[in-house]
Amino acid sequence: MQTDVVLEIVIIVIAGLLLGMLAFALVGLTRVRSLRTRHRQRLATIDPRHSEPASLVGLASEGRLQTRGMGTLAVGDSHLLFAQLLPERDILVPRDAISSARATRHFLGKTTGADLLVVTWDVDGLADAAAFSVPDVAAWRDRLA
Repeated sequence: MQTDVVLEIVIIVIAGLLLGMLAFALVGLTRVRSLRTRHRQRLATIDPRHSEPASLVGLASEGRLQTRGMGTLAVGDSHLLFAQLLPERDILVPRDAISSARATRHFLGKTTGADLLVVTWDVDGLADAAAFSVPDVAAWRDRLA
């Protein structure tokens, strides 16, 4: 008799855990879909001619103490956009404000084993730069020239 009660309790606990995990998975899936949708919408604002996954190494105006971020680097006719996934943020640069695009392995005191794309721009007298890890730095330099 006691064994039956213990077995019922174990079954109820396991069922509760499984339902909780299922609910957690469904909420996570919904959040991921929502994140992807917003990401695609942000990229669409510049009507990109080319885009690919990239990693932000740093933004000069934010100084040395910042975290890297994964996202998508996209170039359209009038703008360059880095749409970061988490936290969700955009770095939007008018193409005509870009003063240089170069390759380097050093940026803001960080060193990498591969070339980084460093884009420098000036908007209304305020200069800034960002470094990105992209698969083909030379191709990106050519696109931004």
